[in-house]
Amino acid sequence: MRSLFCFLALALTLASQSFAQPSPEAMTNEVTDTVATEYAECSAYFGIVQGAFASSGKSQQSAKFKELSDKAAEFSLMATERSRSTDMATRVTLARIEMSMKEMQKTIDNNYSNISLLMEKHSDSCVEPMTDSSALI
Repeated sequence: MRSLFCFLALALTLASQSFAQPSPEAMTNEVTDTVATEYAECSAYFGIVQGAFASSGKSQQSAKFKELSDKAAEFSLMATERSRSTDMATRVTLARIEMSMKEMQKTIDNNYSNISLLMEKHSDSCVEPMTDSSALI
């Protein structure tokens, strides 16, 4: 009888833990992590667009997109630091940007003339958050 009681107590404990709501801090960290990931992706997108303009000799447009890429990376880092040390946040942010850039380069087959594939997917979703941060939430 005692072993049955222990088993039931253990089962109830495990069941209550599996349905427990995440803490407000965990929920905040998840939201800021999502925002950080989105900004990292935008930083990569702007970086690729910057490279496309640079390769075509359009230095003014290239500089504009370099600035946007840097700003998006900064926003990503700020959000990532919410739940990590500065060192870890920097490493995570750089890794996210690098992964996104590799995926985007693959999408356009490393050919800037295919950049419309990225523009269709990322242009609106990246420009809006850079002018209105509430767009990501």
